[in-house]
Order: sequence, then C-alpha cells, then structure tokens
Amino acid sequence: MDVISSLPAEVKQRILECLPIRDAARTAVLSTHWNDVWLRLGRLVFDREFFECFSSRYEDDEEGEEGMAQISTINDILLLRAGAVKKFTLHLEDVSDPKPRQSDLDLWCRFLSRNRNDLEELELFISRIHKLPSYIFSCRTIKQLSLGYFIFDLPIPGPGCIFPCLTSLVFWNVEFSDNVKGIGYTIPNLEELSFCCQGITNFEICSPKLERYTVADSLFGRKLDESRCFTRYLQIITTLSLSANLLPVPCKNAEIARVTLPTAINLKTIDLYELNVSCPEQLAFALQLVQNSPTLCALRILAFNSLCCCDITMGTRLMEDPNSCIIKQDLKILDTIMISGLGGSTLEMLFVKMLLSKSPALKILNIMVCADDNSEDVNSHLRELLLFPRASPKAQIFCLEQKHKLFLLNNERDIRLLFRTI
Repeated sequence: MDVISSLPAEVKQRILECLPIRDAARTAVLSTHWNDVWLRLGRLVFDREFFECFSSRYEDDEEGEEGMAQISTINDILLLRAGAVKKFTLHLEDVSDPKPRQSDLDLWCRFLSRNRNDLEELELFISRIHKLPSYIFSCRTIKQLSLGYFIFDLPIPGPGCIFPCLTSLVFWNVEFSDNVKGIGYTIPNLEELSFCCQGITNFEICSPKLERYTVADSLFGRKLDESRCFTRYLQIITTLSLSANLLPVPCKNAEIARVTLPTAINLKTIDLYELNVSCPEQLAFALQLVQNSPTLCALRILAFNSLCCCDITMGTRLMEDPNSCIIKQDLKILDTIMISGLGGSTLEMLFVKMLLSKSPALKILNIMVCADDNSEDVNSHLRELLLFPRASPKAQIFCLEQKHKLFLLNNERDIRLLFRTI
C-alpha cells in the first residue's frame, strides 16, 4: 500500500491535472484505482508537449502516420471518458504539419457539446485554414472560452442570446468575416472580453455585466478603423486594457486628435500599452480618457519610447501652457500610478508632472526609467520631479532603472538608493 492511492478521488484527479496528459494516462497501469481516476479526468490539455511526443516515435515512418496517430489518440481519449469533461484545451498553432481535418475538429466539438459533459472551459487554437465549428454554440455550460487562429465565418444562431453561462471570452488572431457584420449577440453573464485580432468591429456583443475589456495589438498590424470598438463599453466596464499603437495617427499637418469619449462612470483601472507619450495625438487621447474617468483608482502605462514623427509644433502647443491640457479637474480618487519605459523627453516629464498636480489622493507613483547607461540624465529627471509640487502630501515616487536600481523619493532631502532584485 502507498499513501497516494488511498487519497480521495477528487484529490487524485487534481494530482493528474498537474501532469502532462501523456504522464497522466500512464498512471492507468498502476492499478484499477488509478485507471478509474484517469478515465474520469475532466481536464484534457492537448498542447505542443503532447504532440511532440509523437515526433520521435514516427520520424522514420511514412508521411501521415504521425498525424493519424495524433488524431486517433485524441479520439480514444475522448470516447473513453467515464466522466464529464470540464476543460478541453487544444493548441495546434505551433505544431508542424499534419493538421487535423475540419471534420476531426467538428467531431471533437460535437462530442464536447453533449449535455452530459458539462463543459466549462474551452480553448481552441488551431490554424487559419480552419473554421469555427458551429457545435460550440450548443455548449451552453461554457464559462471560459478562448479561440485563436480561426476564421469566424459561420451561421450563428440568432441574433439573440448565446453562451448563457459564459463569463470570459478571448479572441486571438481570429478573423471576423463580413457575414457577421451588423448582427448583435447578447452574452448575459460575460464579465471579461479580450480581442487581439482584425475585424473586431464586425462582431458586436451586448454584455450588461461586462467588467474587463481588453484590445491588444494584432499580429496583422492593423489599426483600429473605428473607436467604437471600445467606446461602446466605457460606461459599464471597471477595467480597460488598450494597446495605444492601434489608434490611428493623423497626418503630419493635422490637428491633435480628440476622440469624443463617453464618461466612464464605473472605470477604476486603465492599462495603456505601447503609449508613445512623446506623440501629441496619443498623449491627447490618453489625457482625455483619464479625464473622462471620474472613478479612476489605478493608472498603469507601458510607454513606448521612440522618436515622434509628428509635427513638433503640436507638442509645443501642449508644453507651452500646462493649464490648457485636457485634464482640467482633479482626479479625486486616483491613488496608484505605474509608468514604465519613459525616456525622459519634455512631453513625458510634463505628463508625469500634470498627473502629480491633478491627483490629490495619490499614494504611489512607480516609474521605470530607461537609463541608457547615462545615470546623470536619470538623476536630472528625478530631481526635476522632486521639485515639482504635488497635490497629495502622501504621494511617494518609486523610480526603477533598467539596471534594477530602486529610488525611493519622498521629499527633496530624502533620496535613498536601494539595491534589490526585482
């Protein structure tokens, strides 16, 4: 007798869930008790590690043998399930040929859509040659759905309510065709929605419980053609994560862009990625977004430090009169600001100073400075920040160089250099 085999079945299933699926299957030969645990394992992950185990076995066989073995193994594992499949993960985007046929993918989704399976988590990352199987819309118990590298071009039931239990939806490099354009779908319990793909304006979702919305940069490198892809959710979400380089940049002689944004009455956290603070257009957008968020508590910015290709006069217009910036009223409850990737340009320093002057409740300002092996420039910028008045008497500035040096700046007399491993 051993200690592990006498554990409850639920505990043994959790143990198998921590193993690669090949090792979990091998436990079936230990005893009849472990065989039953394997057959009832409800979390199945077919990822690169799973498919690579076939490469060495079939490297000298005829072409197609390896692919047939992969498909056959997945079929056997699914059909031999003695319990419900709670989570199914299939990652084939990084796996070399051969790929499963569309009919194989349809068969797996058809099996998972059966009511007895009670599927809760589904991740499908295949390839650009596959279309999304319509069977997943029969999985009414799904709570977390992640789709990648599909072509979203299929007749969807509706318009109407889909995925009644879904709380998290992620699209990664999914192409939405014009066939779904203009059709609205209601996902009543959706709380988190993430896009990293093209054609997202073709897919309209109504989610009254939506809290977190993310729009990341697509590998296709396309700009957002319409701002409504995120502005339509601003009034209900609590967290917004946005890749700033997706925003269209006006031509050289154009006026500074001012997108009309609704008031985000519930927005508490804003994450801006790849924000070029030295670009007046992106800076103007960021300021307006912050200004239109009266309940904002945390602002996190990953700055993209690069030379601005815009007309310098547009930046000068913002720098000449700080009081004319878009933020005209205090950010009354903003208490945490995190900015990384700053290079020390004039616009960047003005941006940070303005946040300090408009945040009476600020407690912490974390700044990651790009030192470029020039500590004198870094210290100059830090001293400049220290001399600038702050609206909050409790505000502390933490500045971290790329060399992992941490500066704690509480006042002009208190500059302590701390060395830590971050």
